[in-house]
Amino acid sequence: LQSFSVESTKATLGGACNVALNCKVLGAEQVDLYGIVGSDIFAPTLFDLFDQSSLGREGVVTQENNWSTHVYHKVFEGSEEHPRYDSGNFNIPAKASIDALFAHLEEKISSYSVVIINEQVPQGLHSEAFQKRLNACIAKHPDVLWIADCRSLNAVYKNTIHKLNDTEGARLLGKKASAEELYAFFGKPVVMTLGERGAEVSDGKDSVRLDGIAMRGRIDTVGAGDAFLGGFAVSLARGASLFDSARVGNLAAAVSVKTLYGCGNPTVEEILALSESVEYRYNADIASDSRLATYYKETPIEIIDSVDGFPFPEVAIFDHDGTISVLREGWEPVMEQTMISAITGERYSELSLDEIEAITAASREFISVTTGIQTIEQMYYLVEMVAEYGYVLEDKILSPEGYKELYNIDLLKMVDKRVAEITAGRLKTRDVVMKGSVEFLHYLNKRGVTLYLASGTDQADVIREATLLGYADLFAGRILGSVGNVDADPKQVVIGEILASLDVPSEKVAIFGDGPVEMREGRKRGLLSVGILSDEVRRYGVNPAKRKRLIEGGSRILIPDFSYHAELLALLGWEA
Repeated sequence: LQSFSVESTKATLGGACNVALNCKVLGAEQVDLYGIVGSDIFAPTLFDLFDQSSLGREGVVTQENNWSTHVYHKVFEGSEEHPRYDSGNFNIPAKASIDALFAHLEEKISSYSVVIINEQVPQGLHSEAFQKRLNACIAKHPDVLWIADCRSLNAVYKNTIHKLNDTEGARLLGKKASAEELYAFFGKPVVMTLGERGAEVSDGKDSVRLDGIAMRGRIDTVGAGDAFLGGFAVSLARGASLFDSARVGNLAAAVSVKTLYGCGNPTVEEILALSESVEYRYNADIASDSRLATYYKETPIEIIDSVDGFPFPEVAIFDHDGTISVLREGWEPVMEQTMISAITGERYSELSLDEIEAITAASREFISVTTGIQTIEQMYYLVEMVAEYGYVLEDKILSPEGYKELYNIDLLKMVDKRVAEITAGRLKTRDVVMKGSVEFLHYLNKRGVTLYLASGTDQADVIREATLLGYADLFAGRILGSVGNVDADPKQVVIGEILASLDVPSEKVAIFGDGPVEMREGRKRGLLSVGILSDEVRRYGVNPAKRKRLIEGGSRILIPDFSYHAELLALLGWEA
């Protein structure tokens, strides 16, 4: 049989133990664990981890027979994760173990504000005898806040606050379920997580939908549910409402996904920092299901949110690439090749086809989720990816600026060919802009709208290309692009300057773009965000691949291109 060499191993807490660790990291003074371990090699390691994190383990019982400590083994090769190996899925709790566990719980339960019931494995602690004892304990101590987070036993521990996901909710009711419907089933408060789409919360009187949170760069969702539960439980213990506690849990989960190849344990400081700059995923259900689309009359203009209260604008902000210009159409394959070359380095020719395909898939996913941010910011993430894959020696890894330069060299070769065609007269402006876009700019300009151009492309290149295509003068010097500073996104800068210095009400500012960044910036500041579903190859019509990210970014309206500007004006009530 083939053998595999392991470079390093690391033991960390997972499952219910990770939930406990999250509670401790978030400042809970007393966090005690209850459960069973075996008399095997894993139990001492687990106890050491408990002690290192100051987690109480007096309630953890050792069972000699018919029990293996629950452990899962995750194997990574570079950034690729191999199938997981789990130990402890065939355990049978002994009566003596259950008796010892509950004896200790009864001794200490008066000191607890919250008790979390966590069930994650198909066979283990939660035997019928255990369930009966625990339900009796719940009934005996109604002053304790009991939270059940169970894979298959939600209906068993009915007299608790329930934290579950939408898949578990659907399994319970036999159909897609809402938090409100689950409250009716349990008769108790419900928090139902929806993955990247956020969460629903119901206390029987009120029901609230929490938007998902958009995170830039690469993410790893392992442990996100544990982080949500930890943030939720600690907030409840400190007296926060059900809804505010769920909001903290939502933020904690978002922080945790930034930890790759492991469970993130968010701190209070990280959660507070995210709360100050949080970027939400709006209308995630509509974004994920085109069957929920609502169109304006017989047009492809999709209405996502109400546009009432947005009068004819005094200021309009436009993204450039993919919104007006298609000179850079095809940048994604160029960046994809830059990323593959950067990640594989000199080992490209010796890697297997499977390895190359995995890197290609990861690169495409990265490009999809970072579309619209500055190129230099994408390159910072690329440096991280190069280091994590490990194919390139550390001293051979370039700086973000170095990788950006390589990308720009190849990109500008493509752009320069198109520029040469324009200069030679073989291409006209209309051949390299979205249909109706320049006419729409002229229309707004004639009606006195102040126009801004804001792009994640280098500023000098944006000015050069807008000048070449003949509409730079419409912006009268108000063209902003990247200046190589990841902390000065031009879209954030221009919106901030407009609202701060021009004394223009936010509802009188409209922003147009084909990327989620400008949509999100506009939405969170109260601007009218109009998403462009631009097909950059044909220069008209709908590119459905952009729909989800534009809606989640905060678009109130989606249009395919500007050939429908008359219908758009009618919808908005902007006709002259």
